[in-house]
Amino acid sequence: MKKRNKQTGTETREELDRLNAVIARALSGMKPPNDFSVSEWADKKRRLSPEASAETGQWRTSRTPYLKEPMDAFSDPKVRRIVIVSSSQVGKSEAINNMIGYVVDQDPGSILFVHPTTVDAKEYSKLRIAPMFRDSGSLKSKVADPKSRTSNNTILQKSYPGGILTLCGSTEAHALASKPIRYVFGDERDRWAASAGKEGDPWKLAMARQITFYNAKAVEVSTPTIKNHSAIADSFSEGTMERWCVKCPHCGGYHDIQFSDIRFDKEETAVNNKKHYKITAIYYICPECAAVSSEAEIKRQPAKWIAENPSAYEKGVRSFWLNSFISPWASWESSILEYLEALGNSAKMQVVYNTRFGMLWEE
Repeated sequence: MKKRNKQTGTETREELDRLNAVIARALSGMKPPNDFSVSEWADKKRRLSPEASAETGQWRTSRTPYLKEPMDAFSDPKVRRIVIVSSSQVGKSEAINNMIGYVVDQDPGSILFVHPTTVDAKEYSKLRIAPMFRDSGSLKSKVADPKSRTSNNTILQKSYPGGILTLCGSTEAHALASKPIRYVFGDERDRWAASAGKEGDPWKLAMARQITFYNAKAVEVSTPTIKNHSAIADSFSEGTMERWCVKCPHCGGYHDIQFSDIRFDKEETAVNNKKHYKITAIYYICPECAAVSSEAEIKRQPAKWIAENPSAYEKGVRSFWLNSFISPWASWESSILEYLEALGNSAKMQVVYNTRFGMLWEE
């Protein structure tokens, strides 16, 4: 409650000083004491649920340092759009969840979360969103209990003070074309329908709902698919085009880890006419100095995001590209084995290139 002078009804000197301090912080770009970046919020308030994570308990950004910049871009007032191209097993879904949790707890507004299909939306809600709201205390106190008689909390709609989270499939034109929305999230963009019924591009329909918000945010995420036919690759090229680059322990150069720079030795056997492989050694060859390093050495090295198109930041668009070679959960050996087992099968090889190597597929 404000302290006021009983005779004049005006604020006291103490209150005016406090208000002036708040204004000064805003003008200087400083954050108020209770305002977090997304990564800071997650480290403090997010808990991982057993339904969605093998590592339950308190979230630690240090476990996946490559997710810090994409998450904090969401809390950067200069950024309006974020694009993440990613292979599997790098934690991109949890990064999205942290952004959603941050909205509910720190900067409320209505959210539209679009998935390829309604079935995908329901599965994501049940396996990822509901457990996060249940297990993170600051979110549980804000989101209505779905078992309550007065609850507005359903599988595809979650209400909280200041907004509503709506999940839907990319074909649902009625959900995409009505009502203003401040936050739009799109998961697995390369699997979306080309058109929402007869209404046109689902992503453009979703973003059109943000026009009235000066502080709108749009987050677009997907595993890459086919070269020249990938919506997420097109979006990536509109942003800063950043890649997670690791420092070579020999020459000090920074490079993103590509399958073409990895070498391996293997043993091959055949049982019932089926080939079986055993990896005996794995090497990383620096593309700059050609020095050899082990997987363990590379994963211990400093790393950072390097932008190919940094000027896109001035337009408010940051884009990131990740592959599983930097994941703390996916070993290089497991990716190589999947590659060897897919040899001779184009469909299987595309899955390896997209979900493991984080690369576009080209026949």
